[in-house]
Order: sequence, then C-alpha cells, then structure tokens
Amino acid sequence: MNRPLRKTASPAYPALPPGSATETKGRAGTRQRALAAALALFDAQGVEAATIEQVRDAAGVSIGSLYHHFGSREGLVAALYEDLLERYRSVMAAELARHDGARALLDGFVTTHIAWSMLNPAAARFLAEHRHHRALTEAEARLQHGTTDFLRPLVQRLKPAVAAGILKPLPPELLLSLVIGPVQNWLRMERAGRAGLKPGNAARKLADLIWDAVAIPAASRRTVSRKS
Repeated sequence: MNRPLRKTASPAYPALPPGSATETKGRAGTRQRALAAALALFDAQGVEAATIEQVRDAAGVSIGSLYHHFGSREGLVAALYEDLLERYRSVMAAELARHDGARALLDGFVTTHIAWSMLNPAAARFLAEHRHHRALTEAEARLQHGTTDFLRPLVQRLKPAVAAGILKPLPPELLLSLVIGPVQNWLRMERAGRAGLKPGNAARKLADLIWDAVAIPAASRRTVSRKS
C-alpha cells in the first residue's frame, strides 16, 4: 500500500463565513454554531469546566435557543457526541463505498479513520475521551445499536473473502478488534505526543500489519487451492 494518506472532504464543523445567511438564519445554523462552540470550549477547558454561558457567548446565540435545542447542559454534551459520531460515520461509510475487495476495504478503513482524526483533532479527542460520560447514559442503547449498524456492512462485505479462503475465519468481534484496536491505540499515542511515525506512514504500516493479522498467507491459499 503506497498511496498517500487520503484527506477527508471537510472538517467536522466547517467555519461559516461571518454574516452569511447560513450563519445568521435558521435552526440548523444556530445548532451548528452551538455545537462548534461547545466542542472548542470543551476541548480547551474540559467538559466539566466550560459553562453554558460560555457556549452562549462563543456561539452568539441565546440561552433560550440552547435550551430549546438541547434541553440542558448534559443534553448539549450528548448531542455533541452523537453529532460528531454521525459525521465520522458518514465519512467512513462514503469512503468504504468506494472500495471492493477485502484488502481495499480494510486499507480504506484504516487510512480514513486516521485521516479524519488528524483533520478533526478536537472531535477525535472528544469521541475517544467521553464515550462513557454520564450525559450519554440515556443514549447508551442507541449508541450500541448504532455501532452495530455501522459495522455490520463492513463485516458482511468481508464474508466472501472468508469463504474464499483469503481471510481467516475469525468471529466478527475478534476480526473487528484486530482491525480497529491497533488504529485506536496508535491514535491514543499520537494524541499523547508519543507517536514516532507521521500519520501517513503510520496508516500504511498499520494497514499492512492488520492485513497480515487477519489474512491467510498467500502461500497457504495456493496450497488450499491445489488440494481442492
């Protein structure tokens, strides 16, 4: 795998031009400004330290609008988490739809996960660090179902490669652990400033290592083919 790290289409919350109609009008614009402001404040100060008043001032919206959209400060935290997660998943799903074949799918998953995290460092930190925040308690079942729905198509698309003797016949949870776990671990090291590789190099090496972990060696596949 020699291609450069693919950049995702846009940051999670692209900046809106000052004074634009999108910025000043409409519920969607108000909600986006509130979520973008909350993410910036939570990332800079910590979720517990940032106040709803600071979000109000940074977003340029009223307290009434914040409570109308999110119900409470905890509701804002939960809405931000779910919104960022959906944005990440949309980018991932679009990238995976571009690929056929087990190797291309797994390479695309690894490179796009890292690319999105590099383009959206605050969002990636928030998703990684606040998955078990108390504000998400009521959303737990929905989040679990959403994760299952998100990963199911990937598992289904890899099944033909298992049947063809290309991938090892691993239980889905082990296959996903081998694919996702190393990437998340490297991103934790990168966020902590302990990663020695640049993101593009890390993505390429991780993709190769993950493939070696889940694929049946080519020589063994040829042996199986001759025997059959």
